[in-house]
Amino acid sequence: MDLIPVVEALQATLSPQLRKQAEEKLTQICKTTGFLPCLIQIILNEQCDMGARQAGAIYLKNHVNTYWSDYNEPSVDPDIITLANAVSANISPAVGDNTQKLFVISDPDKEYLRNVLIDAIIRTKDPLRCQLITASGTMIKSDFPSKWPQFINQIHTCLSTDNIDAWESALLVFYTLVQHYEYKKTEDRGPMDEVMNIVLPHLHQRFMHLFAHNDSDQSALIQKQILKIFHSYTQLHLNFRVLPTQTMATWLDTCCAMLERHLPERLNVLDEEDRPEHPWWKCKKWALHILIRTFERHGSPANLPKGQSPDRIEFANFYLKGFSGKVIGLVFGILEAYRQKVYVSPRVLQLSLNYLRESVRHAFSWKIMQDHVVVLIQDIIYPLLCINDDDIELFNDEPVEFVRARLDILDEYVSPVSAAELFLADAVAKRKDVLMKTVSFLGTIIHNDGITIKQKDGILHMLGVIGNVLIKKKAFANQLENMIVQYLFPELQSQTAFLRARACYALRNFSKLEYTNPDNSVRCLTYLINCLCNDVSLPVKVEAAMALNLFMSDTETGEKGKAIIIPHLQIIVMRIIEIIRQTEIDDMMIVLQKIVGLFDQELQPIAVQMTSQLVDFFKHVVCSENTPSDESKAEERTVAAMGVLNTLDTIVSCMGEKPELLSQIEQIIYEAILLVLRDGILDFYEEILTLIDTLTINTVSPLMWQVFYLIKEAFFRDAADYFAEIMNCLHNYIVNDTPSFLSQPDRIETVFEMCKHVIVNDLGEDSEAHAVKLIEVIILQCQDNMSVALPAIVQLIAQRFQREIITSELRLMLLQVFIVILWLNPDRFFQTLNTVAANDPSTQTVIGNFFNRWMTDSESFAGIHDRRVCALGLCTLLRIDAKYYSAISNIVPKILPNCIHTYQGLIKTYQHNEEDSDDDSNDDDDSVPSEIDDGDDENIEHDDDFLGKLKGKVPDHEMSGDGVGDNNDDDDDDDGSDFDIDETDLESYSTILEVNEDIDEFQIFCQCLQQLQSDTTGYNQALLQNLTAEQRTQIQNIIHYAEKRKQEKESNKLREAGGYNFTQSSMAGQPLNLNFGGSVNSPFQNSK
Repeated sequence: MDLIPVVEALQATLSPQLRKQAEEKLTQICKTTGFLPCLIQIILNEQCDMGARQAGAIYLKNHVNTYWSDYNEPSVDPDIITLANAVSANISPAVGDNTQKLFVISDPDKEYLRNVLIDAIIRTKDPLRCQLITASGTMIKSDFPSKWPQFINQIHTCLSTDNIDAWESALLVFYTLVQHYEYKKTEDRGPMDEVMNIVLPHLHQRFMHLFAHNDSDQSALIQKQILKIFHSYTQLHLNFRVLPTQTMATWLDTCCAMLERHLPERLNVLDEEDRPEHPWWKCKKWALHILIRTFERHGSPANLPKGQSPDRIEFANFYLKGFSGKVIGLVFGILEAYRQKVYVSPRVLQLSLNYLRESVRHAFSWKIMQDHVVVLIQDIIYPLLCINDDDIELFNDEPVEFVRARLDILDEYVSPVSAAELFLADAVAKRKDVLMKTVSFLGTIIHNDGITIKQKDGILHMLGVIGNVLIKKKAFANQLENMIVQYLFPELQSQTAFLRARACYALRNFSKLEYTNPDNSVRCLTYLINCLCNDVSLPVKVEAAMALNLFMSDTETGEKGKAIIIPHLQIIVMRIIEIIRQTEIDDMMIVLQKIVGLFDQELQPIAVQMTSQLVDFFKHVVCSENTPSDESKAEERTVAAMGVLNTLDTIVSCMGEKPELLSQIEQIIYEAILLVLRDGILDFYEEILTLIDTLTINTVSPLMWQVFYLIKEAFFRDAADYFAEIMNCLHNYIVNDTPSFLSQPDRIETVFEMCKHVIVNDLGEDSEAHAVKLIEVIILQCQDNMSVALPAIVQLIAQRFQREIITSELRLMLLQVFIVILWLNPDRFFQTLNTVAANDPSTQTVIGNFFNRWMTDSESFAGIHDRRVCALGLCTLLRIDAKYYSAISNIVPKILPNCIHTYQGLIKTYQHNEEDSDDDSNDDDDSVPSEIDDGDDENIEHDDDFLGKLKGKVPDHEMSGDGVGDNNDDDDDDDGSDFDIDETDLESYSTILEVNEDIDEFQIFCQCLQQLQSDTTGYNQALLQNLTAEQRTQIQNIIHYAEKRKQEKESNKLREAGGYNFTQSSMAGQPLNLNFGGSVNSPFQNSK
């Protein structure tokens, strides 16, 4: 292939004016065999323009990512499939994934790239190299080991040379292979284990050679990469065939040597801001990563799940008793250097504290370090928890950035301050005497007349960390109130802003303290309210709001606390909204949501104002997202905007009982709905649809009917993938305002077309099941008004049956639509089926096989609603007109056995729900670890076999029936699905079956049986002839349950009306409507 046109096209992509035309030209060229060799030649040609070479590298990466894998090869990880099945999620590829991606890179080009790519990576430097390495990752996932067997030989050859540049590049490529296997199950890691058996010794040899003889930065980069590879390979799984205990010990000794190593003096001249990124400090970081992960995952018997292999137990004992002490000593050496003001990078400091935190949990390692814990807290933890000059500067000059940094959820994983907090919290909670020693230390500092404001901040910080432990200790219970009054309350009024903020923070963990003096409780809330509403410092306001969030609880604060808050409630809300506008952080939105939920009545006067300000803020955030900005800040704004929509949802939920108020709120929120749905802002579809669902949950206003058409436009434009969320709204439109839904024919047509679009275009079986459920809801809700649409519905369902169905949920929902039509009007059902079969011959087989399929799948119906539909359909068959006997003749003997199974399932489900209704209880979880004896290890729960558990069956609740099936000793429930007492996901969508209490499937069953006794056609005999004695007894038990159920309903009605409560005993002598019991000769009685 001629290089010149490709080079010109690549260069043109760098020009905004020529980019589109150049990309179109490359799209045409790229499908020609020889294109990849052409790109490689351009990338490696140092005579070419660097811009063209870089564009070529990027294009090669994207081309490989898009067109390397065959379109018909499975691309979903088996673990993901297991997880998806466990949560009933559908992960089928979207429509068009397999049909639109027709082009695949030719085999000659693939083979060429496999042979030259690693060499190309070695010959290039960043930014070209990083693009090629990414492309190699795609190839590894698709081809290794079967299609790229030479990969390991290529890597091994590079590592065997004396070219240190080749080592670095080869290791970067090799790391992508290790990452590919990092999170795979043990049984799927075989190829990686075989590779590591060969490569690991070579890596260790290279590492030690460089460690001993080369202190250059490039040497450090290679050593760091080797440590990263080892960490990635071992962090979740240890293969003792590849790494027996002695070999593993060699690697761990290597990590210890790296921790102990004195770094080159030249690092000391670097700015402190640059040192953490230096490869030598990163080597220490990764050595600590390996040691921590080995300890917590593999290095203690207490950490191992039960039933582990002898190799794992041997290694755990070896590490804990033979190695942990050595590492603790090295970690204390690092901390001692830090104490002596020798530079230690923040990540190394953080990881050192994390290792000691893990050591606290184990008796053996705790004994090694417990004598040093006081010095550790005094000289390391406490100074870290004191505010530093950089933080003070950020606090004063950039308060918004200070707040964002303070609330950054990633801070826990990188910050030494967070590591110090976590260590202190664990140590005081889990080990005796640490709390007392910590409090004694705080006492000596706080009573020092020369205490500085930074030291005060550290004291308040430590009190906040240990507060939730202090509050539970009887030894301190009587002193806490005085301590708060004496030391925290004054700082809430301090002249120093960051002390006011820290005092608010410290009070958080004392929110559950019961004050003996009620005035102190009043003072506490008053101070916090003042800090939020009147303070000039933004961080103080934020900390005060978050503290109030914990104090504001309908059970803990009590009426007196609410009485303090309510007079200030409106200004509190407005201040929080101001903070949200300033910071765009979601944490404040959570506080606002809680306030709205607790004080919904009191906030009614400003509900409209709140809504208006939140919608204005939402529109501002959405519009600002369209402007170029930092990606992380854009994500923060997105999260904040989502929080706004969630808060609006809370407001609507709380104001639902005030129609006049809700109408005004609805008008304002409509602006946000219009903005998202009209402009197709996909990021907010889920939240906006949830908001529409809440707005239509009880009634549907004319304005919300306008939203109906916005949903329609969005659905057919870009929202079809959100059908499960859209269905909540559509269900409300159909059920909560049926007259309006039926008043405009285009509304029924719109909903049907949306459902049809989902089913026909194969948008995933979960979405399809929702669409079919919605069709069922419409049929039940609209009934006679749907007669004209029934042929189209039946045809659609029958055609879907002709394609493969994977999930039982979809298959049963399709059957359910047929059953509902049969139950509502048998004549119309058979007439519709005949019409569809005549007009569309392709559906004849499906329609003809409907009854057999139903009888086969009848036992699979779960939950209450689905079983009720099945039961009502079976009852319809019991009293079917004689003219339809021929249509069901081959399934007649199966009707009553399926009735037995369905009704037994319903009985068990009803009984379970009745038991559950009395068993709800709320247990307090204070998230404070239990204190453990110094000679004990912490008990640790394990979830190593999570995916394995997902693959297994969870046994159903064992429940005894009310005499139903008590004589059945067979293991009918072993398949885990017969008596699934939980409602199905789709049962939350109510229908007339749930609303109309007069529809009682048990009474209908009894009436059908009673009618059958007078049958003269032989149908009754055909139903009964194959029943066993046990099945007859089971039917009798169902009848008894129906009688009891009827009596209870009548008794409840009388009691609600103020009448006499007929107990079961008072009704015992009353005659039954059905003459199937007692001494009467019943066809369902055991003849014996």
